[in-house]
Amino acid sequence: MIVKRLGLPIALLIVAILSIEVTLTVLRQRHIDVTFTAHSAALAQAEAQAAPESSTDDPVLILAPDGDLTVTVAWSYQIGPRFPTTVVRARVRTEQGETVAEESLSITCNNPLGCSGSQALPLRYGVRAQGDQETDWALGRYIVEVTRTYSGQEPVAISSRRLTVINP
Repeated sequence: MIVKRLGLPIALLIVAILSIEVTLTVLRQRHIDVTFTAHSAALAQAEAQAAPESSTDDPVLILAPDGDLTVTVAWSYQIGPRFPTTVVRARVRTEQGETVAEESLSITCNNPLGCSGSQALPLRYGVRAQGDQETDWALGRYIVEVTRTYSGQEPVAISSRRLTVINP
């Protein structure tokens, strides 16, 4: 008899816990947006005079050897109860696959209701780790890739752009 009396409350408790977890999973939002900025003083005037592109493809970033390349990462996490640490990595590779610039960011959100923010990741030619020396960009074509990795999982691509370094 006692087992029958406890069976219904235990079943209701299990259903309630599963319902709460499913609801939180549906409400949990993790958005990471990436923007690319390539700035070259020598190319600024030419870019201002260029006609807007009508192509639906992502535009190619154009940079002079002494230019600046920045990836800005904006994130918004909402409704926890917990968020894994996220590592966002921006990497510039040559067409042959060699990494020539790399920068990363670690996002730790301790507030179960959410957190948001943004950070710029400057990519400098020749800088792959702390202590590497920056040099001017070599002429050529590159791929700028941005990935995110939740702790304990494989990296997932967020965005990428083609980059061309030209002599102004």
